[in-house]
Amino acid sequence: MQKGDLKMGRMRIFSLAFLALLLSTTMVLCENRAEAAAGKIVIGVLEPLSGPLKDQGERFVRGAKYAVEEINAKGGLLGKEVVLLVEDNTYKPDVAVRKATKLLLEDKADIIMGSLGSHICLAMMKVADKYKKIFVIPNAEAASITGVDFTPYVFRTTPTTGQRTSAIIAYLAKRTQYKKYYILCMDFALGREAGDGFREKVNKIPGAQLVGEDYHPLMLKDFSPYVSKIIASGAEVVLTTNLGPDLSNLIKTGASLGWKAITAGGYLFDPVMMQDVKEAALGHLVFNHSLVDLDNPAQRKFVQDYKEKYKDQDPVTYSPIFGVMDYYNAFQWLVDVIKRAGSTDSEKLIKAWEGASYNMPWGKVTMRACDHQIITSYKAAPIVRENEYFPFPFMGKLVNIPEEEVTVPPSQTGNPRCK
Repeated sequence: MQKGDLKMGRMRIFSLAFLALLLSTTMVLCENRAEAAAGKIVIGVLEPLSGPLKDQGERFVRGAKYAVEEINAKGGLLGKEVVLLVEDNTYKPDVAVRKATKLLLEDKADIIMGSLGSHICLAMMKVADKYKKIFVIPNAEAASITGVDFTPYVFRTTPTTGQRTSAIIAYLAKRTQYKKYYILCMDFALGREAGDGFREKVNKIPGAQLVGEDYHPLMLKDFSPYVSKIIASGAEVVLTTNLGPDLSNLIKTGASLGWKAITAGGYLFDPVMMQDVKEAALGHLVFNHSLVDLDNPAQRKFVQDYKEKYKDQDPVTYSPIFGVMDYYNAFQWLVDVIKRAGSTDSEKLIKAWEGASYNMPWGKVTMRACDHQIITSYKAAPIVRENEYFPFPFMGKLVNIPEEEVTVPPSQTGNPRCK
């Protein structure tokens, strides 16, 4: 044997040995994780914990952890400890599918939850349906999730794009004199569905004119071409469901180019983003079903308790006002359902949750039986300089929009079970 062949042979042997060690270590870790969860209630959470939406994903996870710690401190659930297993879906559908499958098959999760990004949820739903496991969605709004793509294993504890656009139009129809509207949304499921909803409903605003409509790539860096078109159109209101960097970049670019328009519908109740946008957001409008109202004793107590727990952390990054409460409240309802079902069996949970009502901090909500969609009222607020939340501009006094002005009739959901 030549010297080079001998060296190559040794390298192959080393590589195979290393691979075998790596595989065996991975198997042991998987076994340990599954063993650690044996005899417990296991809930898997998938959110983006890397990339441009990392900070939002981390806040969602903190809300889940806070809820689980509270549940276990009270003795657990059905006499068992609740175990939370968290995975980074990197905001990519294929990764989310792989991680969800791992949670269900290897880690033996009883229930999965997630995720920021309707396109992520639409992919994860197929995993839940395949393995017949409950998938709870606290924060993705594409109507198709509980509509045309419905699976009975999905329950959504946040409203749809249809409910959001209905709330925005209902508010504007009664409370503004604006006449010229421009639709600008992110080019994915949520944005496209929102655009359709805005276009169909804008004529409910007296004298409204739709002067433009555009869809932009996700995580866009340069909004100046779009802002220039908005300015040229004479639009007074930009109808959008933008979030994260795509909302902050839009508003900051608009302010820098001198637009006179305001946005309506974007997720401006994110304090991390608002600390960056500051005065550029003044006068813009924020809408959501679960906006925090510190005049509400239950919400004030939650905010105070959460702040006390994280008093040594940055008060903006660790604020419970965005994301945290969505997960916390979803967990409270899920726990109530599990208790009433007396089990984490999927079929028993479906039976217990369909048509059930629950008292959330902002009011009574119902899980509509035919499509597993939360039915709820909505809240709206302007962004103001002086507020009781932060030293930078944030939402002002809330206006309630009743659920009858928000709810999409079952026959209009596209869900065959709702006809």
